[in-house]
Amino acid sequence: MSFVHMHFFGQTTSPWYVGKRRYGDYLYTRDDYLWGRGIRGPVLRQLWRTFCPKSDVPEKVPFDAEGDCPSCSVIEDCPFGSLRGSADEGEFKDKPRLVITNLRFVKNVHKGRVALATLSDQHMGVVEEKAPVFIEYLSEGATFEFEAFLMAEGAKFADMFESAVHVSLRFHGWGGFCNEGFGRGIATCTQKYGFDVFDSECIEPSADGMRGSRNLTFSIRPVLMLEKDGGDIYRSVREEGFLKKLCNCIDERYWQFYSNHVHVHNRVEGVSGRARTIRIPAWSRRFGRQLFFEGVGNELTFHLSDKLGVEEAKALTLARYGVGRYKNQGFGSLEIKLVH
Repeated sequence: MSFVHMHFFGQTTSPWYVGKRRYGDYLYTRDDYLWGRGIRGPVLRQLWRTFCPKSDVPEKVPFDAEGDCPSCSVIEDCPFGSLRGSADEGEFKDKPRLVITNLRFVKNVHKGRVALATLSDQHMGVVEEKAPVFIEYLSEGATFEFEAFLMAEGAKFADMFESAVHVSLRFHGWGGFCNEGFGRGIATCTQKYGFDVFDSECIEPSADGMRGSRNLTFSIRPVLMLEKDGGDIYRSVREEGFLKKLCNCIDERYWQFYSNHVHVHNRVEGVSGRARTIRIPAWSRRFGRQLFFEGVGNELTFHLSDKLGVEEAKALTLARYGVGRYKNQGFGSLEIKLVH
């Protein structure tokens, strides 16, 4: 089997902090979703702890040292090395071995707050205590769901990946403040599909609903990052070349899943909407400094010149699993919002 689709359902068993923004001494949390990138990190780390023969060497930190995995003698049988991939694996012309969607909170989502830390300032040897830092969190008992795909050589590690999801979620936690006991949960149910069931049950119903319409509006989660030829990022749907690049990325994503070619640009004559530039702060372990993810956010609308064919409708439906840079980690998710 070279394709495994997993749909996980779970419940939080401790407070969760999913960072949204900071205002003064108050940290706000999201109550709608956690990036797929926030799931991928702890799951791969659990696979590294379990299977990598170098995981007990202190100086070998995962995700930081390039070149270790390709030269390892057990790389072909190691789920960490195979599912981690290279920096660009699955981003462009090859099939991704691992795709993780954003986690969505769906029920019993309630917020609370706690003073988790106290700001302090030292001046001339005297420590002055300031106001506490209030952490807004999601209360335990919230239910959530997310999906994962393992393709090509990655599919043979499906059972190991599932086990790492259970262990990292239950014992180590996801999201922020895991060392303070936040982010724990349990996976209550896991549904597994092959490609035919995924196509018929997850893609075709939504694709059928798009056919016959002339305008399709999508919500963007969390940010759509499309790279220009010179290496810069598109920040507006009105920039020259944006529509062509977006359609090419959608065509490419369809090929990665279906191994067939489609040409969405033959039906799309324009794009508009309330899209705007989004900049999200992030931290890089590799570079040891804060970085930013920047691109197009909010929503956008495709204007069609003609009715969509079956394959074109499937390609646009498939965009909810990410297009553009970091699409295998939840970025560039285009979720259908309005058909009109």
